[in-house]
Amino acid sequence: MMNDAKLDFLKELANIGTGHATTALSQMLSGRLFQLVVPDAQMLPFDQAADYVGGLEQVIVGIFVVVSGDVRGHMAFLLPVDSALVLVRLLTEDDSGEINELARSALQELGNIMITSYLNALAKMTTLLMAPSVPGVAVDMAGAVWQSILAGAEVTDEVTVIRTEFFADGEAIEGHILFLPDDDDFKQIARMLGLEEV
Repeated sequence: MMNDAKLDFLKELANIGTGHATTALSQMLSGRLFQLVVPDAQMLPFDQAADYVGGLEQVIVGIFVVVSGDVRGHMAFLLPVDSALVLVRLLTEDDSGEINELARSALQELGNIMITSYLNALAKMTTLLMAPSVPGVAVDMAGAVWQSILAGAEVTDEVTVIRTEFFADGEAIEGHILFLPDDDDFKQIARMLGLEEV
């Protein structure tokens, strides 16, 4: 069971990161109305996290990075393919319904903005340096994307998941941010924020 201080930290991270992402995405979408639904943050046992983000059979787009610097780990932005296609159409005016090279490039940039917004928020909260790699993009069933993201991550037992939901031009877009720091680095973050380990 996660203590209240850790949950408060995750919610604060979710609010700050999503606020930054909303501003950046509005600029990226040429000032279109981009409304944020209050995000939800959870720290879940590893085996429950996949179900929380929609189940292993759902086709999703995953944009993921390796984090280096003072904190090492992995971070990803996962979204259902329907939400990804809405964003592709808003970003590129391509309504073909396909994840082609143009769509992948747009989603890579979008994921980079989302992930960097959260990393920057976390860096400000801790004064730790966190540098993302160039994002990778995968389109597949969630189970396969999940495995590709986690292949290099040393996940022990819990995964930080931030559920995000936006409305752009009245269309709902949902997604999830996953944060998978190395175990020792997560303890370092917790210590800096004055959180007790559970």
